[in-house]
Amino acid sequence: MRIQKLKERYPELTYSEKPLRQNTTHLFFYESPYYFAIPKKALTSAEQDLLQTLFQAPAPAFKNEQLHDWYTLLFTQENLNLKEENANYRIIQFQIQSAVPSKKTLQEWQKALASFFAQDSELLMLTDDYGVIIERVAGSLLGEEELDAISTTLESDFYMRVQFFMGLFHPKNLLLRDLFAEEQHLFRQNTNQLVQTVESNCLPMIATHLTDSLLVRQIGLIFEKDDTWEPLIKALWAQQGNLSMTAKAMFMHRNTIQYRIDKFQELTNLSLRKTDGLLLAYLSCLLFEA
Repeated sequence: MRIQKLKERYPELTYSEKPLRQNTTHLFFYESPYYFAIPKKALTSAEQDLLQTLFQAPAPAFKNEQLHDWYTLLFTQENLNLKEENANYRIIQFQIQSAVPSKKTLQEWQKALASFFAQDSELLMLTDDYGVIIERVAGSLLGEEELDAISTTLESDFYMRVQFFMGLFHPKNLLLRDLFAEEQHLFRQNTNQLVQTVESNCLPMIATHLTDSLLVRQIGLIFEKDDTWEPLIKALWAQQGNLSMTAKAMFMHRNTIQYRIDKFQELTNLSLRKTDGLLLAYLSCLLFEA
């Protein structure tokens, strides 16, 4: 039995034929007929990734068949016959960042969270601190500002800090399984933003693919020599290249910003006035931070 070999490798592993109560200090898995858990502190990052590849997470309890189908589609590799639909869906992931309270408080928190969304939305908890909200795209949907306000409200009411990741609109088909997996990966970028999106998190991921670029490394040398370039480029990016707004955000005169942009071009021949040049400089900033 593989469970016995795992027990030998990880003596702190616990297992049962009945579902284990989940928490944030362990990783939980299921392989018929056993549910088992291993303390995160007993695992390296590489071991955690390997175990999550080899074993599936235990399925939560479902209140209806539709939720079970969504779980099967998004979190397993099982075959699933899907009915054709014309509708698109958006998946909002959420992660509780603070200590998870009692089960009763968590249930009240879930009800409060669900109340902000349309009645036909589905809330699916995977663990005590992570879950998704599945929304049918129809009418008006909550935006980043509204999600930010919800996060603040829930923290005020329950003393639980939560982060959201807002996915794109997708049709409900088997391709959604892989699309959602990529959105999950983006959500793991460890940003401190309360509300994250595909566009806010994809550039750091893209930047990591530039690790072997000598050109990007060369730009990074500029940041090493002068640490004032990085905040300037980030401010320009945040203000979409608008010089007046950048000057206001940095409490600098507009002429000073123009001078700095010209100086950067003298050093690199990269124009921060052009979108392409600003994008390359911004990606270089992200890589320089990593």
